[in-house]
Amino acid sequence: MFNLTHPKLVTLAEAEGYAEVVDFLEDYAQGSIVPAICMAPDCDHTADLEPDQRAGFCEACGRPTMKSGLVIAGMN
Repeated sequence: MFNLTHPKLVTLAEAEGYAEVVDFLEDYAQGSIVPAICMAPDCDHTADLEPDQRAGFCEACGRPTMKSGLVIAGMN
């Protein structure tokens, strides 16, 4: 089941310059490096990480809370 309305996914897509989450996902669906966002409530740091990243290190807040946009959407 895909989740295209998760607030962090919407924030990530907007940070990457996309008005629509679907357009963001179409562009990165086959990428080897994709945008990720920190899932901590008080942090929206973004970075380019692996498509299956679920617990990457956030350089802004220091927590293992970075998640790929594809993972948030349920695509990976």
